[in-house]
Amino acid sequence: MMNDCLGEEQDALVTAIANKHMHIETLKERKSDSMDFHSLSVWEIEAALKEALRTGIDIGIKMAVDHLKSDRNSTTK
Repeated sequence: MMNDCLGEEQDALVTAIANKHMHIETLKERKSDSMDFHSLSVWEIEAALKEALRTGIDIGIKMAVDHLKSDRNSTTK
């Protein structure tokens, strides 16, 4: 089940990462063991976690830069 604090855009991003690295179609519970539990290699898990971390860092950096630009624009007016 997806974390409720994430928005739809973040849910889609996490699902895309899971699909790309772990071949998991959806992260929604389907109430079927064969569909809800997956056998994964450690390198698949590692790749997915690293991409999620890199993506989160990139988003954080972009948000910080946007915030700094916004602050500069508001102080120069």
